[in-house]
Amino acid sequence: MHDHDSYRGPRPDLLSQVGEAHAVLDVGCNNGAVARALKARQPGVKVWGIEINEAALAQAKPDLVQGWVSDLDTTDLGALLGTQLFDHIIAGDVLEHTVHYQRITAALYRHLAPGGRLIVSVPNYGHWHTLWVWLTQRWQRNERGIFDKTHRSIFMRRNLGEFAAQCPGARWRLAKRNFRFFETNRHWKLNMLVTYALFPLLLLPYVRDFVTLSYVITIDKPGSPQ
Repeated sequence: MHDHDSYRGPRPDLLSQVGEAHAVLDVGCNNGAVARALKARQPGVKVWGIEINEAALAQAKPDLVQGWVSDLDTTDLGALLGTQLFDHIIAGDVLEHTVHYQRITAALYRHLAPGGRLIVSVPNYGHWHTLWVWLTQRWQRNERGIFDKTHRSIFMRRNLGEFAAQCPGARWRLAKRNFRFFETNRHWKLNMLVTYALFPLLLLPYVRDFVTLSYVITIDKPGSPQ
């Protein structure tokens, strides 16, 4: 169960991909920080949540229309969500904690309204830190980040299209790279200083993937919003 502090933030990188929203599903909603930030920006929006951690969901529930405790790998999302459709579904740093991420993505896609958007973020195992781990010959088992010990699926840039593989008619795109030179939250100011110092290199294709800590992709469903 992933419950590190880094999973409890409002995620502006994800919310920047949300347009005019009325009904939003936050998959892996944790303590509801994303729901609160979204409602502060769009007061009329209604947010539902799915979370594996019952204690975290209890904190989120005051900001949700409804919340469900669920293990995505074993839950029938069709039965759980019924006929409910959403104009946005957010899955921020959650699908890497599952085995059946393609099946889960396809199930979420079926609950997108026409013209809706699924927003997914996953860590990048193509970050240069993976090379460091290979050189040290010691796999890291951390509480957060790329080497979170609860990760069950691994992604690099060329894996991103797999999320839309079972979503008929979907249009997906790489919406954002989150750049960090060091794969750690320690020495945050130094991390950002080095990252910005390397910014000219981040403009180079392929090279920039080595300093991308995580990717944000959007999967859009064809049709006009209802």
